[in-house]
Amino acid sequence: MKTKSTLSACVFVLVLGGAFEASAKDYCSVKSLKGTYAYSSQGYYGGEPYAESGMESYNGAGNVINMYTDSLQKANMGDTATYVVGADCSGTVTYSAGSVYNIYVSPNGDSMTYILTSGDGAIAGTSHRISNKLILK
Repeated sequence: MKTKSTLSACVFVLVLGGAFEASAKDYCSVKSLKGTYAYSSQGYYGGEPYAESGMESYNGAGNVINMYTDSLQKANMGDTATYVVGADCSGTVTYSAGSVYNIYVSPNGDSMTYILTSGDGAIAGTSHRISNKLILK
């Protein structure tokens, strides 16, 4: 009887450990960013003050759809992008329009900070998940 109890406990620990390992693989990877995020950016672009706010839907597989309004165009616009996230929770987002941002993602993917690393600007901000669904398609 003691052997059965010990065996059952060992199987439970192995199964539980496997579940934790499977969910841990979603941390600090492209899978971390899945859902729709609202964001706000501030800084300078071309020597002028700049602000932007919008939403982005990350698909958990490296693709982004973006909708935003900025202080230059003052109109609703959109773009697409690709992204990568490394095991250290840092990564990059590269927009089809040419902008590249370094990102720093919370381990569970609920939020991130970012900074522009291309072009003639100094723009940074934060982004927070508002839905697990892909609102933008």
